[in-house]
Amino acid sequence: VQPRGREYDASCAKKPGAIRIDDVLLGTKLACVAITDDHEDTLAKVGKMNPWHIEALKMITGSEEEAHKPLTHILDKHFNLKCDKILDLSGWSGGRPIDTQGYIAHNDEMIVVSFRCTTSALDWMTNLATTSSEWELDEDVAQGHSGFLSCFEGRCFVKGPKKPRVHTGFYNNILKTIPHLQEHVDPLLAPDQPARKLYVVGHSLGAGISTMATCYFLQHHDWAKLPHKFINVSAGTPRSCKQSMADIMEAKLAELRPLDKAVVCRVVMNEDVVAKVPPLAIGYTHIGKLVFLTEDGYVLVGPKRSESHIVDEQEMQELCKTNPQLVALATEKEKEENEEDLHKSKLQTEYEKMMAKIPRPLRDHCPDFYLAPLIKLYERDSGATLPAQ
Repeated sequence: VQPRGREYDASCAKKPGAIRIDDVLLGTKLACVAITDDHEDTLAKVGKMNPWHIEALKMITGSEEEAHKPLTHILDKHFNLKCDKILDLSGWSGGRPIDTQGYIAHNDEMIVVSFRCTTSALDWMTNLATTSSEWELDEDVAQGHSGFLSCFEGRCFVKGPKKPRVHTGFYNNILKTIPHLQEHVDPLLAPDQPARKLYVVGHSLGAGISTMATCYFLQHHDWAKLPHKFINVSAGTPRSCKQSMADIMEAKLAELRPLDKAVVCRVVMNEDVVAKVPPLAIGYTHIGKLVFLTEDGYVLVGPKRSESHIVDEQEMQELCKTNPQLVALATEKEKEENEEDLHKSKLQTEYEKMMAKIPRPLRDHCPDFYLAPLIKLYERDSGATLPAQ
């Protein structure tokens, strides 16, 4: 069996359109910090029920005190970014729940659009929706929602080609966000602007919305002619596109990857349950290349896997044959883990004890579980050591 995937390799990362660990780690960090804002005690309030968000920001900022600082401070100090807009769009539009938080920021080298993960009842209503709507921005942005019966539109008595379809919940959230993207991001993508990378990122619910933003940006800008590069990094991404939209996006990426103009990658941690919904059986699919984080800490790019995101055992054997470093790493890692297990059993924190009791499919969705293997790979690949928390 010829393996479709491989362990992350720095030499492959130099190719046009390739996945690069610095982009994946930076995008994941930028997604994680969207959990906070400039309101007092936002992270503390979220952290009462979801302490993994505090852990993730501690890993990013270096300390718990720094993790609780305002978003604008974190973006400025740790990413050298100017915050242009803190997004907070909540309520109902056309009978649809809207609850999008995040931020838009930039500097001379990059632009960032980041969407927050699930934190409210309205978020869960978006997550659990399974209906689809036609992608028709001209009409829907103007009215602020997809329509009262959008799940039925375009299904019967259609003249001409059918329009692509996407997840109704994520689509309605991006519809309310697009005016802000047009105001704060589109001007920075003008041809006369300095060449920048546009990072569109998110985790969980935010990852689904980031996929919708990806559909918007890839279709509404001529990236082949612009000096900029588009990068979408989504972590723990739910399926949000029907095959009709996925085909359009993959065709765009096939055109732009050789030019090193666009990268779309979805990062999945081991058994993360959110990456498996909505069900494939009702027609939803992912877009972009899979970056799979195994329970053993390996980072695999584009592996063959089942729809449950279980890496094929035979392929792992082939990967070991074609990537000898995997065997050496496995041996070294096993030794390190044995030593760490002895040490951790004595020094395990209350947080670690709590996390050990959470079922793996839920635990693997936590942002700190995404960050840990990416940070380790970045340090191994670059030779740099990131500040410890």
